[in-house]
Amino acid sequence: MFAWSDGRILKVHRFPEYWFFRNTAPRSALIKARLKVGHMRVIVARAGASAACLLLAVSSVSSAELSRYREFELGSSLATVTAVTQTQERDLKTVHTRPSVLQQLEWRPRYMSGAPVPGRDSIDRMLFDFVDDQLFKMSVVYAQDRTSGLTTEDMIESLSGVYGPPSSPQAPRSSAGAQDAPVIVAEWRQADASLVLQRQQYSNAYVFVVTSLSLDAIARKAVATALVLDEREAPQREAALAKKRADDERQAEELARSANKKIFQP
Repeated sequence: MFAWSDGRILKVHRFPEYWFFRNTAPRSALIKARLKVGHMRVIVARAGASAACLLLAVSSVSSAELSRYREFELGSSLATVTAVTQTQERDLKTVHTRPSVLQQLEWRPRYMSGAPVPGRDSIDRMLFDFVDDQLFKMSVVYAQDRTSGLTTEDMIESLSGVYGPPSSPQAPRSSAGAQDAPVIVAEWRQADASLVLQRQQYSNAYVFVVTSLSLDAIARKAVATALVLDEREAPQREAALAKKRADDERQAEELARSANKKIFQP
């Protein structure tokens, strides 16, 4: 046994496999100490859970932001978009009807009726692309009188204030395609959303493209299939158009004959 100056006694077990000190302090003091340690563990656990929830919330918000542009969100229906744009049927173009319905809506916010919405005057026009009533791409063409004098760095800084810094800063490059294809100057990417800032080579206009990668893949596949179907059905389609033109001409001649027969005088 060992005795401390305060009277506490420490007992050491004589067998090596049980060599440990046993504190004979009052039981109430031990209970209080254990309760204090347990309370601290609960606080730490709760703090860890709160931090995890906060991180999850921040990640969810960031992901949601990359799928949005102002009032619009990828995956929205045509009706949801037109409720904001107040566009007319003439502004909607149906590109293909099979195997999927592909539509494009053009919106010029500067020419909207009613009170102007602050900030919209920087947009010249927007193109909304839908596949089977799901918005998969938004192309924002900025008004040149609002971007005049702004450098590429100015544009990236402005967009970074909304979406954060670009995913992979890199030197400007031309996108794949024709020689006059736009130059890609910055990209943002997270999960299913891809955001690309482009600059037109000749007009120097800036275009911001927001795309759902999964829906874009569906749309690309649908376009490729539609082109094959169009080529396969071209002869029948041309024959049907020729027959329709002939029928329309014959009907017009019959109407003219009927009308003139009643009033003609030799």
